[in-house]
Amino acid sequence: MKSISRNLVLISSKFSKNIRVILFVLTLVLFVLAAGAPSATGSVGG
Repeated sequence: MKSISRNLVLISSKFSKNIRVILFVLTLVLFVLAAGAPSATGSVGG
């Protein structure tokens, strides 16, 4: 039972690292797109 829970923790930590990296890259891409098109319509600020 301990080995099952240990494996579950290891797998979830690997997935969380990947998700953090993906979210970080996605945030950077959206920031670059927003900075490249400041006069685009439909932005949050109007």
